[in-house]
Amino acid sequence: MAAIGAFRGDLVALKGPQIRGTWPWLVGIGVILSLHFSTWFQSLEMTSISASVVLVDSSPIFIAILSTLFLGESLRRRSWIGILVAVTGAIFLAWVDYGLDLGALTGDLLALSGAVFLAIYFIGGRKYARGVPITVYTSIVYLAAAITTLGLCILSGYNVLVFEPSEVLIFLALAVFPTVLGHSVNNYLLTKVPAYVVSSAVLGEPIGATILAVVFLNRIPSPAVLIGFTIILLGVAAVLTDVASNNRSQSLSLDDTNRSQSDCLGGNPE
Repeated sequence: MAAIGAFRGDLVALKGPQIRGTWPWLVGIGVILSLHFSTWFQSLEMTSISASVVLVDSSPIFIAILSTLFLGESLRRRSWIGILVAVTGAIFLAWVDYGLDLGALTGDLLALSGAVFLAIYFIGGRKYARGVPITVYTSIVYLAAAITTLGLCILSGYNVLVFEPSEVLIFLALAVFPTVLGHSVNNYLLTKVPAYVVSSAVLGEPIGATILAVVFLNRIPSPAVLIGFTIILLGVAAVLTDVASNNRSQSLSLDDTNRSQSDCLGGNPE
């Protein structure tokens, strides 16, 4: 992303007043992104892929709650019902995994932690990515995330020097597809639409991840996991549809108000 920014001439924004005033926050967002990946990837070692991905993709629930607490955007009753449904699914999934293995339950909790960090990451991007070239924003955030993750890996005793060609190709693919074409696009969209809209895009991820796990890893989820999986997705979908319908009704009300004001002022209703 830094190379693309240099090619486009975006890096001059690093000297601008907006970056000077917000770079500590951008670094903090990068640290949060690192914690999201670190907790989530560790959960994949401890619980099923289906459970891990659907739990980490429950971030819209936490975005809704954090928006209520910190942005003053209160939720309607239907959204809270959706949250309760999703929480019920998460509890069911955790109960199933607890009956199987305590390590799987720990993996579920790590995945939920990853969802919380992802929610904070999206809200931070919504607040601080505006007005900053996306190449500059992502270069700072990704660099901070990389340095933080490197430190965590060294402290955990992981070997970070990997030279096997197949592994290097996997890392390059992860950098190009889910990062540049995934997270970077999401970060750009955060400057255009609310965070809950961007986070809704991840709802298809658990389905795709489950299918890929079956095809390439022969890891077939149990029926109980699929039940919890479905309950969580239904709860998250209920929250997103309710918030979207609420925003749509507010937009329509605003349009009607503007039209009424125009009529009062003798404006043309056309």
